[in-house]
Amino acid sequence: MKGMKVLGAALVAVMFAGCGGDADMANQRKNAGIPGCSQLPSGPIAKSSGTATEGQPMPDHGLRCLGEGPTISMSRATSKGVTVVTIWASWCRPCRSEAPLIATAYRKYHDRVHFLGVDYAESDASEAISFAGDAGLTFPHLQDPDSTIQGAWQISGVPVTFIVRDGTIVTRHSGRWRSQRELDRAIDKAIETTP
Repeated sequence: MKGMKVLGAALVAVMFAGCGGDADMANQRKNAGIPGCSQLPSGPIAKSSGTATEGQPMPDHGLRCLGEGPTISMSRATSKGVTVVTIWASWCRPCRSEAPLIATAYRKYHDRVHFLGVDYAESDASEAISFAGDAGLTFPHLQDPDSTIQGAWQISGVPVTFIVRDGTIVTRHSGRWRSQRELDRAIDKAIETTP
């Protein structure tokens, strides 16, 4: 009987440790200057059969907020205005070299354009949060540690950027942006064609 009490106490400790992990991640994200996802639409995710190509609607997929938080609907998160969706990983060298371009674009356009990051194929949320904060990617990020978007979004490597206007993909860019000017032109094109 004493062994069962010890086992029960150990299970309770493990459960509470798991709950503390989310709070720790939320605090780390906050300290890195990265907002949570409370302003993004969460809730039921529609089944989507589309693919992530230019001229098509952004496929719906539910991804959890980086570190902790709700599951976010990608189609609803990109349904109004212009949204830049950057898919990256902290272990990805091209992503690391592209990050300053994305951070500069965010500072330039954040009052007119939504930015949303997706940490891809990476199980260590703490490492991802540290990278995003250090790189100045101080906008909401989601996580896809199991690469669940790979098929529908046709991800064969990262970085990948989608520029979405009112739910429709305007630009899909695979690989690193070559220059700030190239990225800014793609964003300007999406802004200028907004009705």
